[in-house]
Amino acid sequence: MIPGDPPPYLYRGPSILARFVFFALLSLSLLLVDTRYQHLEKLRAGIALALYPLQQLARWPRTMMQEVGVYFTSKEMLEKQNTALSWLLLDQGHMVQEAQTVQQENARLRELLQLKAQTPRNTHAVEMLYDTRDPFVQKITIDKGQTHGIMESSAVLDPYGVIGQVTHVSPFTSDVTLLVEKNHTTPVQVERTGMRSVLYGMGAGVPMELRFVSPAADVLVGDRLVTSGLGSVYPPGLAVAIITAIDNDAEQSFVHITARPTAGVASSRYLLVVDALPLTPTLSSPPSPPEKNKSRSRPPVNRKVP
Repeated sequence: MIPGDPPPYLYRGPSILARFVFFALLSLSLLLVDTRYQHLEKLRAGIALALYPLQQLARWPRTMMQEVGVYFTSKEMLEKQNTALSWLLLDQGHMVQEAQTVQQENARLRELLQLKAQTPRNTHAVEMLYDTRDPFVQKITIDKGQTHGIMESSAVLDPYGVIGQVTHVSPFTSDVTLLVEKNHTTPVQVERTGMRSVLYGMGAGVPMELRFVSPAADVLVGDRLVTSGLGSVYPPGLAVAIITAIDNDAEQSFVHITARPTAGVASSRYLLVVDALPLTPTLSSPPSPPEKNKSRSRPPVNRKVP
């Protein structure tokens, strides 16, 4: 059997008890000296400085694991936050667009109310439902008809001017022919000079034409055309178009003049329908003439007959 104790020749130096007592006394002495005289502070600082790299090297695996975990956690959290912020941005952007649309619609409605107050005729505030399905016919459909008092030949306006005329009335809807409809005519006059003429529509995307104007007429590019009021369809003075070009060819009997509408012919949603006939004032019943005093009946005079 192999003995558990080392052989005697391996024992060198003092015994274990002696060494314990020596180191215990040394520790107590160092504690006493450090507490009272603080001579070991520099030694402690030097030892801490020498051991710092070893401490950092021992902490490096744990630090790296923490940094990697924080990196992936932060990345995942940032991705979630970015996704949430993207949805929030889309939602708020939609709300902002709706708010802007509502503000624009309110501004147009206020302008229509001002225009209604300035028009001395019966008016009806309407909303455009849809355009015609035929690309060669420039018409729109509005949400009011015969049951709402809409009549044919009534003028249709937006806040910027005339856009067309009611040409067909149904019980609940009406069709409006736009100014730009081919060969649609509008009686106008040049606002600056008062010269009267007729404005013709030429179709979608084509400038309107002011026909039958003499080469000697006082017409300039930029002149505004307004309704003349002839025919009792349009109230006088409503904006219709702006002259954009004048071609004065000496070989032609009339000047070729083109214009563009001032109103949002293809973009207006809220409109004002103005009756073709002016308002008929309601006259109060005239006061009854005072009764004449009836002459009192006189008794017959008896005349003596000779």
